[in-house]
Amino acid sequence: MTNFKRPPKELVSEFRKLFTGCVSDAMNKGGAMCSTIKPLIEQVKVAGPASTVWTHPGDITTLVKAIDIAQKGDILVVDGRGSTETAIWGELLTRSAILRGIEAVIIDGAVRDVEDIRKLKYPVFARAAIPCNGTTGFVGNINVPIQCGGILVNPGDIVLGDDDGIVVVPQRQAKEVLEYAKNIAKAEVKIKDLIKKGKTVGEILNIDTVLRELAKKKPAQLEVK
Repeated sequence: MTNFKRPPKELVSEFRKLFTGCVSDAMNKGGAMCSTIKPLIEQVKVAGPASTVWTHPGDITTLVKAIDIAQKGDILVVDGRGSTETAIWGELLTRSAILRGIEAVIIDGAVRDVEDIRKLKYPVFARAAIPCNGTTGFVGNINVPIQCGGILVNPGDIVLGDDDGIVVVPQRQAKEVLEYAKNIAKAEVKIKDLIKKGKTVGEILNIDTVLRELAKKKPAQLEVK
């Protein structure tokens, strides 16, 4: 599949202003890929619609084609089956992705040429790095539902990445999640301001009430007083 419905660019831009933790909180602490999928470069912040790839472990064939299919601003999300003993991404594919204007690449698998990718300052997220190069022997699928880092990803879902990792927002829930995440971000700004004025987090939140309720085996949630 070469075409799919992408979210409005304005919506993606609004998500780009938020950090992944805030968005995950807005999804009831969900949507985050596993902790082992991390960026190769620091101080990274990306957002874009998912262009998905399903490939056989250690095989780069479908990835090569997926780069040419993806549109500018897409984030290539690759189900490499979690294989970490063969690299399915490296410097040459990174240069091709840059040429195509692809926002970032997320791989549930391994990469190589880490030093060169870092020099290019291109956002690649992966599970591992290994020198062994991939093969070209199997046909996978492009822009189909996949699993990446333990999360279901559909083409067109909004993907966010930063130094903490990756969060995926289903496109059908994007507007609702965005509004909730914005409110969470505003609350955190308020808390930061209070800390700067000399208050601890415990003094700002209803920690004593929560502890009392939990001691009674009752549910309780931290809130700003």
